[in-house]
Amino acid sequence: MKLEEHLVKVPTPVVLKVIDKADRNLMHLCLKYLWNKAWTEGIFPEVWKQENRVVIPKPGKDSYNDCNSYRTVSFTSVLGKRFEHITSQTH
Repeated sequence: MKLEEHLVKVPTPVVLKVIDKADRNLMHLCLKYLWNKAWTEGIFPEVWKQENRVVIPKPGKDSYNDCNSYRTVSFTSVLGKRFEHITSQTH
């Protein structure tokens, strides 16, 4: 089966907790397997591409009626960010 068929959408905080609490050696092996599988199949799973955007007011603005009074923060998958970092190091 393809890797994409096995992935489920798991909220990032849950993924972070699992990674943080897991045995380091076991987690290293699991992530290595996951990223190698993604690399060899030539895929970047859709769930790793999804982002959540949050609009945050900038402090100290006189008026919050202007779009420039806010900044957008985007949260993306930790697994996807690490995979991008690893693959960018190989070229």
